[in-house]
Amino acid sequence: MMIEDLIRAAQEQQATRAVPETRILAGLAGVRRRRRRFVAVGAGLAATAVAAVPAVVVPALLTPAVLSPGMVSPGATPAASSAFSRPGASSSPDVVADPGMPHLRLGYRPGWVPAGFAEYIRQAGAAQDDTGPSLVRSWKRTVGTGDPYNGRSAQLDLYVRTAAEDPAGAVWTGAQKADVNGADGWYSPAQGDQKSSLSWIIDDHTVLMLATSRLDLSKADMLRVARSVRPEAGTNPSPVTLGWLPTGWQPTGLTVSGPAAASWRGSVYVVKQGTEISGKDKKTPVTVNYGELSVTVGARTDAPDGGAELTVAGRPARQPTRDDAAGRGTLYLVVDLGGGRLLTLVGAGGGLDVAQLTRIAANVTVDPTGLTWLGR
Repeated sequence: MMIEDLIRAAQEQQATRAVPETRILAGLAGVRRRRRRFVAVGAGLAATAVAAVPAVVVPALLTPAVLSPGMVSPGATPAASSAFSRPGASSSPDVVADPGMPHLRLGYRPGWVPAGFAEYIRQAGAAQDDTGPSLVRSWKRTVGTGDPYNGRSAQLDLYVRTAAEDPAGAVWTGAQKADVNGADGWYSPAQGDQKSSLSWIIDDHTVLMLATSRLDLSKADMLRVARSVRPEAGTNPSPVTLGWLPTGWQPTGLTVSGPAAASWRGSVYVVKQGTEISGKDKKTPVTVNYGELSVTVGARTDAPDGGAELTVAGRPARQPTRDDAAGRGTLYLVVDLGGGRLLTLVGAGGGLDVAQLTRIAANVTVDPTGLTWLGR
């Protein structure tokens, strides 16, 4: 696919909430001048979640969090807490000491964006190939406290990849040539769909891309944004750490969003992957997802209503179920964290069961400090 087609497809997927953000990250990070395979992670669980419950989606990948029960109010900024952590849990042989996403470098930030826009969303995706991990920073006019993509509003994204082995192979050079402060850039204009993009190479390991969605931004303004981009020190803070995951499961993406630091939403996306031989040529190894899980903390839950009542680490919880064909294999766990926060786990496949969901929830650490960038 040509890069502008892939970008438009990815942006439309975001707009319609058809797949989790990790798939978009994987696709955009894997664009090459030559044909190559990339893994679209999460499609199965997303399709299952969306099929029968309009509000249910693999919660925007990020970093769920078990806020300290009764200790953290929605507007508080507490120190790291691990109220759900169980003493001695780390002695189990299948405990992952720190299965969280690495703190990716912020790398770069634009000095100018259109009036009325602020940074409300950040997504981090693990490396899928030699383009390395991706950090996507999104500017919008506003965002709610729920799913940041459940609203068709104008958006400007900056894709940052600072560990690419071959930056030149990560951009499509068939677009319009453009100069970005002396660096080679390639501009793809909108085609009546309010979607455009501009990619440029910073150095031997860094490639950046601006992309618009539902936003009519002229080429001049797109170049103005790009030319205002400057290095930014520091790393992207992750407000939630998963202290335990079943053997073979690993985080692949995280998202944090919200109108301000006092009202954030976070999700972490986790998969259990394996390698199989391609069914097409019967010889190429391909990566497949055997299981998928999202863990989200926010002011409300996307899970169905009702369910059996239970207790998780001393907090009230419930286990919703679905009777429709698409949802029978999906597991849900919702925990009331107190202070107006809910923890929601949605998983399927990979041998995942409710006992494992409960243990994952009981070993989450939350540290919402460092989220002052929201709304700025």
